[in-house]
Amino acid sequence: MLKACIIFSAACLFCIGCYVMFKPDLSDLGFIPVVATNPETASEFRSLFAGSFLAYSYLLLRFTFSYNTISIALSIVYIMGFIAFGRVVSFFYEGFNSFGLIVFFGEIFLVLILILAHKKRKNEIPYF
Repeated sequence: MLKACIIFSAACLFCIGCYVMFKPDLSDLGFIPVVATNPETASEFRSLFAGSFLAYSYLLLRFTFSYNTISIALSIVYIMGFIAFGRVVSFFYEGFNSFGLIVFFGEIFLVLILILAHKKRKNEIPYF
């Protein structure tokens, strides 16, 4: 029963995330009580809100079906990766802006640094 509730929650997050990320016009989201009237707000909403929901749904499903632990660094990598993907989708719908580009490169930089740190820590031999 607990696993079914987690899967249902992940499915809801996934559906809402996909709905917001791939809806061309974010000025009317129907059941979501937010209005994005200008391209900057729509870009941030698409990347942060939708990207986070997609990442959380992935992490919930991974938690449900995997017995391997996931590091905090990799959790943040998945979240930032989906947010960066949302930013790329927002570039397609809302166009490029300087703030979006700077933040996108910051997100990619953080993802790369966390992956390198995770690999470095994974390759270290524990002496305890």
